[in-house]
Amino acid sequence: MAIIHKANLLKLNRQVHMYTGLFMIPFLFIFGLSGISFNHSAFLSANRSVDFFELNENETLSEHFPNLDKLASELIDTLAYKDILDNCHIKSVKYDNTMIVRSKNKDADYRIQVDIPSNKVQIMTLPDFVADPIVARGQIDYTHKLNSNELLMDIEKIIHSKGFNSGVSRTQRIPDVVIDVESENINYRIHYNLENGQYRVNDLDQRKFKLNYLIGNSHELHGYPLSGFSLKWLWVFFADLLALLMMLWSITGLIMWYKMKKNYLIGLILLSISFILFVSIIINQYELAY
Repeated sequence: MAIIHKANLLKLNRQVHMYTGLFMIPFLFIFGLSGISFNHSAFLSANRSVDFFELNENETLSEHFPNLDKLASELIDTLAYKDILDNCHIKSVKYDNTMIVRSKNKDADYRIQVDIPSNKVQIMTLPDFVADPIVARGQIDYTHKLNSNELLMDIEKIIHSKGFNSGVSRTQRIPDVVIDVESENINYRIHYNLENGQYRVNDLDQRKFKLNYLIGNSHELHGYPLSGFSLKWLWVFFADLLALLMMLWSITGLIMWYKMKKNYLIGLILLSISFILFVSIIINQYELAY
């Protein structure tokens, strides 16, 4: 009886492993394709070229930036003088990211990324941005101009009324008003900033559909919409389902490997190497946890 029960359990494990794998095929494919496109967008688009080089002594940008050690020491001394910090020593000082500059002319749109400490530069040419759909931009002061400080105060009142302590609040993003209009068979989209009154008018008919943008941006699409059920909600739901099925697929795969005695040693070696690499990567990227 126990043997039959064990055989049925192994059969169920194989079936779950096979059918979950079959179900995941289209989602794994689009996730992998979009991941490669997102990670190597510069190399997958025919309209882009990349140039890597290092600045020489005559081209260095360091003269525009302060000496980091000196700046850090002065800041620490000033904060100590203000009794904000006391008896502190500097462990490290660095830039939190690279500098990015966009430079545009009639031929191309350039994205220039500079690593200040190493003087290494990456230039991406984006000629597919040449046809600029923006036909007008400017500023119009609306009579009911949004006041972000008053908005924050009202939001903090709501938070307090729900029993939460808001602490120090700030606005990260205020949505623009988007207006689609048509004039003489030309479609326009107007973006209006409620806070500063700035607007831009885009000619929707001049937009270029870019497959690599669609694939790359779909990889970043996440988070259930507050508005409720929609196609985006369905996409995120399948992403959650894919994550769960991948974990189930892994577990059933481990069970299948463990029961195959002939492949036990080689599987153990591969799992050990994979685990060591995984732990090493996680330890190296521990700052992502903060």
